Amino acid sequence: MENWNDDIRVVVSIDFGTTYSGFAYSNKLNQEHTINDTWPGRMGQTKTNSVLQYADSEFSEVSEWGYPALAQKPSRKNKKKPDPKPVELFKLHLGNMPDSEKPPLPKGLDHKKAITDYLKKMGEVYLNFDIYMYICMR
Repeated sequence: MENWNDDIRVVVSIDFGTTYSGFAYSNKLNQEHTINDTWPGRMGQTKTNSVLQYADSEFSEVSEWGYPALAQKPSRKNKKKPDPKPVELFKLHLGNMPDSEKPPLPKGLDHKKAITDYLKKMGEVYLNFDIYMYICMR
């Protein structure tokens, strides 16, 4: 029987933080550790903001995440529609503290959904990067 360890090519380590998050990876062949420093809207930083911005009040689609979710310029297009607010500090809902001490989330948004959405967006960064590395190594 083949060992499951034989199938591993790249190991990714995720630092999911309350205010900032990042990741590093290591290729099994050369075992060199690399810390990601390329994020949407920002380069040269090893972490990005643990922040989301949703496209609508139903929280069905993430419009921005990380640094760009905080760096939005005011829109002049539709002044009847309020500018979306960044969703932050959702990781604190995983902590063992009374609900009254946890930071409020927008009505209708569950912390599990916010965390899942954030990690999916982060995954898009490292999955694309790992695929690129794999193609280059062949």
